[in-house]
Amino acid sequence: MLGTFFTLFQYFSNNLVLPEVYTKGLSDNFLLRYSPLFTFIGIFLMLTYICITTLIIYHSFEKTQAPDIVFFLMFLLACLFDTSRVLVPILRLSGTFSLFLLKAGNFHLFARLLAPLALMGNTVLSTEDFRQNTDRNCIILIIISMFFAEIIPLNTAVILPNFCISYGYVKAIRGFSLLVCIVSAIALFNTNRKNEYKQIMTLGFILLCIGFTLIFYSYNFLSLVVGTLLLGIGTYLYLNEVHKHYLWID
Repeated sequence: MLGTFFTLFQYFSNNLVLPEVYTKGLSDNFLLRYSPLFTFIGIFLMLTYICITTLIIYHSFEKTQAPDIVFFLMFLLACLFDTSRVLVPILRLSGTFSLFLLKAGNFHLFARLLAPLALMGNTVLSTEDFRQNTDRNCIILIIISMFFAEIIPLNTAVILPNFCISYGYVKAIRGFSLLVCIVSAIALFNTNRKNEYKQIMTLGFILLCIGFTLIFYSYNFLSLVVGTLLLGIGTYLYLNEVHKHYLWID
């Protein structure tokens, strides 16, 4: 609410200053063309998604102690940290080289590391062998993400089109996220096949992974629309199947 209020206030009062972003190599195609408008829309859609999904989880799983939901809430926490990208234009952090800009970069990087790890917790760490240590496993994943978010170098002189501060080891981090999502999807597929469940949950999980990745890096029309659709559909399919599963167990 605060982010939305300050952004709209600065926009209508003509005080909103967009940061200079790194646009080298970006496409001129309408669907792939960079526009700060799509970046802002992506951030506010993510904020809306977090609010709506949290309310749905509260009403649907209020009396269910499900490790899956604990890790999913941690995924929503990562999404919330990612939306701190909006602080770069709102607080005019671009070019300041301040400690606050550096910490904003740490927040972004923390979100990009925690999100796939939290989704991995939904599939790998929610089995019977790990259920008794859910709190400990959550803390471990958060500490791991915080540690690497602090030690990975940031380049505060470069602001990416999605208002994220440029960071090192980009290919390694993207490869890590892709590998974690693939391993998690395979683990979920095997679990559902073993228990003779429908693979709708697996399909929803895959769409969810693709959707949040597109929204995280959204700065054009195509990634915004496709990412929003996949994130919404994937979340619905996944949470709906999880809810049916726990209703059947109860």
